[in-house]
Formats: sequence, structure tokens, C-alpha cells
Amino acid sequence: MAVNTSISLVGLDFDVLKSNLKNHLKNNTPFRDYDFEGSNINVLVDLLAYNTYLNSFYTNMVSSEMFLDTAQLRDSIVSHAKELNYLPRSYSSARATITIGITPSSSVQSVLIPKGTTFLSKVQNNNYNFVTDQNLVINTANASGAYVTNLDLYEGSYVTDTFVYNTANTSQRFAVSNPTVDLSSVTVTLIEDSGSTVQNYVRATSLFGVTSTSKIYFIQPAENGQYEVVFGDDIFGRKPLNGSVAVIEYRICSGELPNGASTFVNDSSIDSHTNVAITTVTSAVGGAVSESIESIRFNAPRAVATQERAVTSNDYKTLLQIQFPDIQAVNVYGGEDADPPQYGTVFISVDIQNADGVPETNKAIYREFIKTRTPLTITPEFIDPEFTYIDVNSIIKYNVNVTNKQIEEIKTLVRVAINDYSDSYLNDFESTLRYSQLVRAIDESDTSIVSNETNVRALKILSAPTLKFGTPTNYTIKFDIPLSEEHYVTSNTFNTSALHTIESSSFLFNGQNCVIRDNIGVLNIVTEEGSLSNIVKPIGSVDFSTGTVTISNFNPSEAFGGRIKFYAIPASKDISCRKNVILRVLEEDINLDAERVRE
Repeated sequence: MAVNTSISLVGLDFDVLKSNLKNHLKNNTPFRDYDFEGSNINVLVDLLAYNTYLNSFYTNMVSSEMFLDTAQLRDSIVSHAKELNYLPRSYSSARATITIGITPSSSVQSVLIPKGTTFLSKVQNNNYNFVTDQNLVINTANASGAYVTNLDLYEGSYVTDTFVYNTANTSQRFAVSNPTVDLSSVTVTLIEDSGSTVQNYVRATSLFGVTSTSKIYFIQPAENGQYEVVFGDDIFGRKPLNGSVAVIEYRICSGELPNGASTFVNDSSIDSHTNVAITTVTSAVGGAVSESIESIRFNAPRAVATQERAVTSNDYKTLLQIQFPDIQAVNVYGGEDADPPQYGTVFISVDIQNADGVPETNKAIYREFIKTRTPLTITPEFIDPEFTYIDVNSIIKYNVNVTNKQIEEIKTLVRVAINDYSDSYLNDFESTLRYSQLVRAIDESDTSIVSNETNVRALKILSAPTLKFGTPTNYTIKFDIPLSEEHYVTSNTFNTSALHTIESSSFLFNGQNCVIRDNIGVLNIVTEEGSLSNIVKPIGSVDFSTGTVTISNFNPSEAFGGRIKFYAIPASKDISCRKNVILRVLEEDINLDAERVRE
């Protein structure tokens, strides 16, 4: 059998396929003298090329969709994730906490706030409904009023899907009809024996402890962004009786759009009482859309590795970020690394979106979730993140011969570049500011910039409730980095332009406008008179090796903006953070100047 060397298996475009077919035919004696462009055989070659092209495209797509790494369709990726026992994250309702006071119009001993009671709020001119997630009975000490604190509200509304269970239909499925469901709100009730028996089923996430009589259901992903409820088979979980009615109730929501809602109004009476006073405790947070396909692709293999158990630090991070989409950063470290050591404890610090710090209600939810997934001898402890800010001072030189931009335009471009650098490399635990990268980002922000002189300082902020006015108080500020020992003075009166490793923003002390500066490791309150600074009194000390600033009996009467900033010159221009510290650049701490040069 002769081998035809004119066939190419490389090109799959239509024109390449057609050209390969023509070359193949020309190398066969019966077709050697045919005019393939001006004869009817051209139509046949077109058909063959089209057919080959479509088959190659179809085969390529099918092959790609067979693997989690290369699949492009959401249904394909969800199917692969299901094989790994991974449940993609659903929509999440934004959650807010309010205090509600009710003054009954008549003599009552209790007030009922039913599940689904609606409260209205507005975010950016859009109205959203927030509802309660359970029935709440408030018992009153007297007939004059009722009062409840920490009432959680969830954005959305409750809907119900109803199915008739048919044991003869082995392909029957119980799909939740709305893809914007918040899976944490799903409840399943079975009505059996013509309505005489009601069975409440609970959700199971594993087979541990499940018996043939357990009234449980599972949730798994389905097509078109939906989810479906799966019942037991009388081996793992009780199977519903034939003809029973399955009632699936759940909350549908708007994702992240209601985040930030802070004012709530009850749109109707509560238990026939209209005198309702509402105070917001925490604004709405935590709303999110369903998990993206790239997030599923990334998280599914890692979730199966944890097996719903938190053993390593990465296990804690994976479990928390998959379950709670409002968490944008997590850091975990053992109690042996704490100061002082606390063995048997795991410290977890989380940073949530659009907030500095974490509300106590969120911490309680996180703790309840992770506690059931940790070893018995380990106690998870959630702590607030600490923030070390970066003060950036830069003088930019730009060539006016290559740009028509004005100074303010150049400064705006540099400011954007610094913020982009912060978003890309900082704003996270265990991050590092690389000075050379920051300087390069400034230089590359515009082609006209020829150089920049940039200095960075670490920055800590004392504010309420930590900062107390009118009461002598001791403070410890931990920069947790080595500090420079090169900047100091040796006299009680010195030039205000002298550099100091530690320097604070202004505050009022004994009726004078003062700042704090260090002098060879000693902190002093100083006043400024013209070009000279005068030491008023020593106030504390600096440990340059650890970056710890100790302030004793500090009693300012007022601080501008209600806070005092403490700046520190690091020993290295590369600044790193560890444990529960996040590096961040604030817009207000970017100080820029620009100079025109001609080259």
C-alpha cells in the first residue's frame, strides 16, 4: 500500500483543510489534470473541507470539556466538581443586624416577629427587602413595651417549590427552580400519609453518622446554575414514602448589590403593632453572587484535599473562603507562635470586603462553622486583623519635552499607579512592600517620567476607642519590623527639619499644639516654634530592633480628626508583615510633588 505524503494533520482551519484535500487529489493519477477552482469538483472539496472542519471543532470541544482544567462551559465544570464532591458556592444574602423596639398598642405579654417579616432598605436608589429567618417571640416584663437586640435580617424573599415523590420514577429530580437561591436558607419538609404526618428533614454534608432512618437530604449542583435536593435510599438516609409531598422552602437574593444597606424600615405592622423603632447595629455585608467558573476550577481540587477537616493552615483558609465569599483574606497561625505562647489554640484572622475589622456576629458564625471541622484538642480563636499603613512621599521628575500633561495630571497618574501596586501586592496577610517594585511602578506610570525620589514610612493609627482623651493612659504600638537608628538629635532644641525615626501627627497637650518625636530611643512630646522644636517632656521609649513603641501616661486633650498617626522609618525600605497584620496604602497617605525637567 502506497503512503501519501501530501496529507497534513497540523492545520485545522478551513482553507488549510481544503488546500490539503486538493494536494491529496492532485497526487492521485485520475485527478492530476483537474481544474479544482473552475469545476464542479470544487463544490465537493468545499463540502469535504467543511465536514472535516466541523468534526475537528466538535472533537476538540468535546475533548476540552472532558477535563476540569480545560472545560469552558459552566455545566461541564460543575459536573467535574460534583465528581470531587465539591458544592459550588451559591448566592449569599447580605446580612444586617438591627435593634428593634416595639411599644404595643394594647396590654400584651409577648410579641411575635414571624419568619419572613419584611424590612425595606435602599442602596444607590435601589430598594431591597430584608427578612427575618425565624419566628421570634419576645416576652415582655410588663405590658408597656417589648425590646429585642441583635435581630439578624437577610436580604431577599422566601419562595417554595413543591414536588410529589414517585418511587416508580427512578429518574425523578428535585431541582430548586431559582438559581439565585441562598443554600444556607433551604429547608425541606415531607408531608406524608395524606397530610397526617409531617417530617422535617435536615441537610447532611457527609455520610458520617448517617443511618438508614436518618431524615436527611443532600444538595448537589445541577444544570443551568441550579441546585437539586437528593434524598436518601434507605441505606444512607430515609427514603420518602411514595406519594409524599416534598416542600422545599428557600430564600432568593440579589447577591452583593444590597451590601452597605444601613437604614431599615418595617413596611407593615409586627404582630398588629405599628409603633416600631429600629436602630442599625451593623450594616449589611456578606452578599455575593454564585461562584465563578474559575473559582470552582481553583477550589474544587483543594476542597477535596481538605475533606471538610481543618488540619493545616491552608485547610482553614480554604474552608472559610469557600463558605464565606465576603472574606477576602485569611491568615492562620498556631498558638505556639503567639506572644505569649498559647498552646492548643489556633488564631484565625480574617479581612472582609469593604471593612476594617470584623463584626462580632460574623466572628460567631465563622467560629461555629470551623469548630466542627477542627480536632477536639484545638480551639479556634478569631482575632481582628491589625493594619500597618504605608506613608508614601515622592518627588517625580518628568520631561516636558515629551508630554503636554500638566503637573496635576502627572501626579494623578502616579497616584493611580501606587494604588494599583497596593491592590496587586499588598492588602493581604503576609505581604511585602518591595521598594524597587514601587519605584518602578511610579516610573512606568507615564513615559515622560525620568526619575523619582520616593521615601516610605510605616504608619500606625491610634483612634477611638483605643485612644482616650483626658485620661493618662499607657499605649504600646507594635510595628513588628526593625526600625532605623540613624535619625536622631542630641539637644533639647533642634531644627524642625531634622529626621526622626518616630514622629506623630499633631495633637493638643496642655493647650499647646504638639507632636511626639524620638531622641535616641526616647520619645518626647515637643512643640514647634518657627524653625525650632522644643522638648516639653519625655513620654516613652522605642525598641528599634523589634519596632515596639511604648508610651506612658499619655494624656492628650484633643487630636485632629479624633486620631493620632505614628510614622516610623524602617531599617529596610522593603517592609514585610506577619501573623494578623495587613499592609495597606491609604489615599490620604500618598504625598506627591512633581518637577519639570528638559532633556
